[in-house]
Amino acid sequence: MELFPERQQEKVYKIAEITRLIKNLLEEAFPSVWIEGEVSKALYHSSGHLYLTLKEEKDVLDATMWASSRRNLKFNVEVGMKILLKGRISNYGPYGKYQLIAERIEPAGIGALQIKFEQLKKKLAAKGYFEEERKKPLPAFPETIGIVTSATGAAFRDMVRILRRRNPSIKIILAPVLVEGEQAKSQIAQAIDDFNRFGKVDLIIAGRGGGSPESLWAFNEEVVADAIYRSRIPLISAVGHEIDFTIADFVADLRASTPSAAAELAVKNRADLAHAVNVQSRRMVSAMRGMVREYRHRLSGLVRSPVFTDPARFLEHDRRRVDENLLRIANAVRRHHGNARKRADALARQLQLLRPSLLIRRKMDHVQNLEKQLAQKLGALLGEKQRRFAAVSGSINALSPLKVLERGYAIARTPDGKIIKDSAQAKPGDALEVLLHKGSLGVRVEKTK
Repeated sequence: MELFPERQQEKVYKIAEITRLIKNLLEEAFPSVWIEGEVSKALYHSSGHLYLTLKEEKDVLDATMWASSRRNLKFNVEVGMKILLKGRISNYGPYGKYQLIAERIEPAGIGALQIKFEQLKKKLAAKGYFEEERKKPLPAFPETIGIVTSATGAAFRDMVRILRRRNPSIKIILAPVLVEGEQAKSQIAQAIDDFNRFGKVDLIIAGRGGGSPESLWAFNEEVVADAIYRSRIPLISAVGHEIDFTIADFVADLRASTPSAAAELAVKNRADLAHAVNVQSRRMVSAMRGMVREYRHRLSGLVRSPVFTDPARFLEHDRRRVDENLLRIANAVRRHHGNARKRADALARQLQLLRPSLLIRRKMDHVQNLEKQLAQKLGALLGEKQRRFAAVSGSINALSPLKVLERGYAIARTPDGKIIKDSAQAKPGDALEVLLHKGSLGVRVEKTK
């Protein structure tokens, strides 16, 4: 008898089967939906997949973006960010949980490019790319300028025109590159590196004319920022119009509002320089004329002074001073000479009283006595040391094992120098060394007792 007869009329599902049915129902009911939420968890897997958890107050929803869809994501999804996701609702079988399979992610309220811009700007600022201390000053009078821009764009023609007008002798070298599109960033970075390897330009201008944020985006790429940062040559960033700001502007040594402004900043106007030189020349000539007039006036006053009209009157006073000084010097010399003679006579009398020869003879006798005493003491000390040495040598000799060997005994030891004191220390076949009074024997043990 069946305990549950009603079960015979109802279908029994396997777990995998019911999970698959729920998955199909969800995907049929929600094949493409937009969902808005705040990111509470974000995991970038090594496989390239992106796993998210969205929340709204107390409700949460898991979402997954496969690596194939993530390639089109223009910014990094971070915790706390509000985003819009487009995808299908599905069920993850192993855990029986429903989730959103995201095909597209957009920021809620702000553009993806703007988020990417802010994220890269924050990253490079933390690495010190924007520090004023590392920015290089522009050369005052560059002779050669390298330009990184499109060869066909109006920006290049405008820069050449302004540079030639301001200084016709300036040398211009163009590194033609794409300024928008996928290949633009690598070409711009390569051109900056090439100019640094070339090493024959004094200044680099990198930029392009105006356009949409998307068309200017090559100058917001990290690879371009890295090339500008490592450039040893000063670099001016000239991208877009006055209102356009790019990452390249922050990293460059100087930002110009437009390519034309960059040309104005790079080279001083030769006409302005010539005018400034002329102004300075006129000022110097005027100042020199004023100095000449002043010195002429002062010279005229000196010529009329008594020094030139009656110079002998000024010399009379100096002559008297010279005579007085000569008299004082002569008196001082005579006094010094008299005092020196008195000191010499006194020293001579003292020397006569001391009789140095007698003192020397006495000192020599004293030295000879000391030598004799020293010889006697050294002889006695040496004799005592010799006696003590003979006694110690006798004691050592009596205790020496060599004396024992001299009486016919021998010492046996192993090859590593260990002395054999007991026959148990050796076994038949062992090699031993036997020390005799004179020489040694190499022997081999045949038997032990």
